[in-house]
Amino acid sequence: MRAALATARAGRRAAASRLRAAAVPSFQTLAAEDRRMCMWIMVGLDEWIVVDGRGKRQDWPVRPPLAAEVTASLATHGLSGCVAVALGWSSGHIGLAHVFSGCTDGQGQPPGRDTWNGPGGYLERLEHALDASQAAIPGASQDRYRDAMLVYSEDTPTRTVELLEQWLRGKGFAVSRDAGQGGRDVIAGRTQDEDMSVVGSGMHAQYFVSSDLHYGPGGHMTVCEALSKRAMPADR
Repeated sequence: MRAALATARAGRRAAASRLRAAAVPSFQTLAAEDRRMCMWIMVGLDEWIVVDGRGKRQDWPVRPPLAAEVTASLATHGLSGCVAVALGWSSGHIGLAHVFSGCTDGQGQPPGRDTWNGPGGYLERLEHALDASQAAIPGASQDRYRDAMLVYSEDTPTRTVELLEQWLRGKGFAVSRDAGQGGRDVIAGRTQDEDMSVVGSGMHAQYFVSSDLHYGPGGHMTVCEALSKRAMPADR
C-alpha cells in the first residue's frame, strides 16, 4: 500500500527533502545486493540517531570488507505505544528516534506521571539531541525544508504523539502522521530522486546497531543520543 505521507509546499525547490511512503522490498529481498545499496542501522528504544543519507563510505565493519562505498539507512521496530520520529533535512541528512510510550506530561492518554517536563525529562533530552544534530549539519537551523513524520501503532494519536508534534512544529518542522503501524518496521532512507521516504516493510535479516559504529566527525553516524535512562541499542 502506497500513501503520500507529506505533500510539497508551494514554492519548495525541486530538490527539497520530502517525507513519503514507498513500497520497497524487505531486507530479505535486498540481501543479495545490500552491500552495493546501503547499510541498515537499527535504532533502539529511546535512541536518536542521525546519518548523512547521501554520504557514501566503505569502512563499514563487515566481513569481507565492502568493495565499494554505500550509504546508510535507519530502521526501528516494535512500536507498541511507542512513537517513531523520522526527520529529514534538505542537506540529505536523515534522523530516526524510537520514543517510549511512557513519554507524557501526565495529561491525556495514556495516563501517567509527567516525564516530559523537568530536569532529565524527554523535552530536555529531545532539545539536546536536536541541537546536537543541527549543530552537526551545516545550515540546518536555517533550513526551511525540514520535515518530520510520526509513526505509531494506535489508530488515534496518544499524548506522546501530540507532545512530539507540538514540539517539532515549534522547531520549524513540517509534521505528518502515520497511524496504525504497530506491526511494521519503520525505515527512513533517501530515495534515488533525493526524497526522504518512511517505509513499513518486513523483518530485516541483518543490521547494525549503534554499539557497532562510531558517531561524530568522520563517524558512521552523525549523532547518536539517549532520550532517557532506559535508552539502549536495538536487540540483535
